[in-house]
Amino acid sequence: MDLSSRLRAIVRGGPPRPVRELTYEPDTGGYEAVMDLDRVGEILGGQPVETPFGRCLAIDRRYESDRFHGNIRIEQCEVTDCASLSLLDPDLFEPRAPSPEPAAFALRASAPRRAPGRTLFIDLETTGLSGGAGTVAFLVGCGYFDLGAFQVRQFLLTSYASERALLSAVARFFEGADMLVTYNGKTFDIPVMETRWSFHRMEAPGFSSAGVPHFDMLHPARRLWRNRVAPRDSRMADQSEEGCRLSTLERVLFGVERVGDVPGSEIPGRYFQFLRSGDPRPLEPVLEHNRIDLVSLAAVMARAAALAAGGHEACRDGAEALALGRIYERAGSPDRAERCYRRGALSERLEVRAEALYRLGLRMRRDKRHEEAASVWRDVMALTEPRAARRQRDLAALRQFAVEALAIHHEHRDRDLVTARELALFALEDADDSRADLVRYRLARLDRKLQKTNAQLFSS
Repeated sequence: MDLSSRLRAIVRGGPPRPVRELTYEPDTGGYEAVMDLDRVGEILGGQPVETPFGRCLAIDRRYESDRFHGNIRIEQCEVTDCASLSLLDPDLFEPRAPSPEPAAFALRASAPRRAPGRTLFIDLETTGLSGGAGTVAFLVGCGYFDLGAFQVRQFLLTSYASERALLSAVARFFEGADMLVTYNGKTFDIPVMETRWSFHRMEAPGFSSAGVPHFDMLHPARRLWRNRVAPRDSRMADQSEEGCRLSTLERVLFGVERVGDVPGSEIPGRYFQFLRSGDPRPLEPVLEHNRIDLVSLAAVMARAAALAAGGHEACRDGAEALALGRIYERAGSPDRAERCYRRGALSERLEVRAEALYRLGLRMRRDKRHEEAASVWRDVMALTEPRAARRQRDLAALRQFAVEALAIHHEHRDRDLVTARELALFALEDADDSRADLVRYRLARLDRKLQKTNAQLFSS
């Protein structure tokens, strides 16, 4: 049908034309070796899986409940309470009718308070990290708990021509999931899979339409442990980035030391080597890397859920308590937040102790416990003496805030103008250009008040 006829058919209407089946098969031009799926499965310990689009390779591994992952047992990695997860991610479940509990603990009516029947942990290994139609997930790792043990199934793409078989097998496996757990999966893993299903005109599992909760552990991990690793650790060249990597968290939280692990930057190259040579042995470390990632993801989620449920008593140190307190406060649980801040104020790390006191003072001031807040501001001042504060910008800012807050307290509540003026002078010494004018204005006001007070005393 020529273009004119097609346009007339569109204008006049008519029965929709059937969608043509996608018949594209990549022309590798001899780039790929001829794969013997049974031989590859025998070497890697997997077996072929039949799908309507052909066969793909699935590799199963089981981690029994009494096996250790670092210093934690596998059975300790299973989360059975959804309330703690909803605190870490308020959007995980839809809110139900108002209840006496904090809003963060209110779950939708259809969601059980216990964990869903089948929580599926997902981690991909891809040909690149840029995303888009050119990025292919050549290894889809899936993990779930079964009678206390952690079962892992990995789907391996043995050739580009068999991608539809892999996608079909993965879609069928995903259909039984009641909740998805990923690490940066909302931004990368799930969009990559959806792109591949769409590219091949295949029906993807209805995560969104079915309302399956998706818990992305990356964001709670950043809030809880971004500053968990002390700066004295020389292995942390860039603490803000490295401190949130799954491999870093597993080492810091559980003492996991990977032996012979393949760096993430080498993984795509090993896959391309496999495609060219047909030798699957370079992929064995990649499969193990993916399995450890899945186990660590479950362990990190269990640790985060235990913190959210246990509060300050479950925290290992002040830094963890401070981070948890911020989460509680954001979720509308001020009492639990205050207990965490008090725990954080006992930290050995100066910056953690100072920030915990600062947030504790803010909490008291909001509750109109002004005398207690003033005592906390004095502690912050004593902790962040000028010499130490000048070395760290954050400490200097906390000291500036505490001095000004204490000056306001003495001026407006204690009516101790002399002390308020002394504090204002301290504040002026440390104030930057943006705040110096405000401090001078406060000093001028205090001087006027003092002159007025002295004049009244002399006249009387």
